[in-house]
Amino acid sequence: MRIKTEIVNKIFIVTFEGRRFDASFAQVFVKSMQHYIQRGHLDIVLDLASVEFVDSMGIGAIVHCLNQINGRGQLVLCGVNDTVVNLLKMTGLDDVFVQVADRNEAFKRLNVEKKKRVVAPVSAPTPPKAKGFDEALLSSLSMESDDPVQEVSSGERRKYRRIDHKHILNEDIILKCFNKNSGKQSTTVVLDISPGGVLLVSQSKCTIGDELILEGRIGINFKFRERAVIRNCREGKYGIEFIDPSEKTISFLQQLTGSVMMGKT
Repeated sequence: MRIKTEIVNKIFIVTFEGRRFDASFAQVFVKSMQHYIQRGHLDIVLDLASVEFVDSMGIGAIVHCLNQINGRGQLVLCGVNDTVVNLLKMTGLDDVFVQVADRNEAFKRLNVEKKKRVVAPVSAPTPPKAKGFDEALLSSLSMESDDPVQEVSSGERRKYRRIDHKHILNEDIILKCFNKNSGKQSTTVVLDISPGGVLLVSQSKCTIGDELILEGRIGINFKFRERAVIRNCREGKYGIEFIDPSEKTISFLQQLTGSVMMGKT
């Protein structure tokens, strides 16, 4: 992934040249945009027409850019494909970013906003905050290392990298948990999550091998209800693996965490 920059009628245009805007490029993008914004480029168009996939780090990098502008100008996205739009909706960010079809629409939008600032100058407004995202996501998203999780009857290592819940939300992720073996229902707190399962703390004591029904919400728009099984327990923390999770859940968590499939040992 690379970016090409140009200035047209005092509007700073950033064109992405590549298909994936993910963790491998996010920090480079953040540093580059900090430099451009510090030099006074505050009305910015991000042209994402060539981008087919954006993960959580890519989204976090764009939000960081928006916060750096801090209401002194405007950031407009153009050429955003359906996959990226769906990710913005899932994470509650579709109302935060201005999105238009193409560059011409972006220029029109920015020129209108410029005239408003000239006619009625006001103190810089506070830009809308990213709904549900912690500030940690905006600066330094990081995955935990792929430390092994021992299972009851296999030597398979974790298939996905997990992301700490604090990098997703600025509050705890709460799930309702129904234990099909004991018949008990409890409230649990997610410590980290991946498309393969969760690490959580439960008020109720559980046993390795117990089958659970997990139900809850992540962010504003995403709700899920999945079957799961307890694979391990350490110091009151339970490692839970999803059982045949829905495509919707897998897709959401893959996009949100930017998870990477890991091979078997």
